[in-house]
Amino acid sequence: MSQGTGATPQAALLRVLINGESDSAEIIRKIHDWTDGEIQLDEQTFATAIADLESSGMVERRSSAPDKRSGQTRPTFALTAAGRAKALEVLAASLTRKG
Repeated sequence: MSQGTGATPQAALLRVLINGESDSAEIIRKIHDWTDGEIQLDEQTFATAIADLESSGMVERRSSAPDKRSGQTRPTFALTAAGRAKALEVLAASLTRKG
């Protein structure tokens, strides 16, 4: 079901992260699923959008536990208090938008 988001990549990232910390691959998949493919982030677009959110103090990068198969850690991303407040605004706006 299409959400008719009209959302920016940054707004979509905030909306996904309101549900908790995630790594880049999971965030990209969740955004794709939530928007029924309307927003398809590639690695570069994701990196730019997440960097903007980190610079603005809305998202913080964390280290995750090592992957069981590869042993490598992948960064995860989580909302800061400011990011959570903005994400709630984004979510509220999407719920009141007429479509």
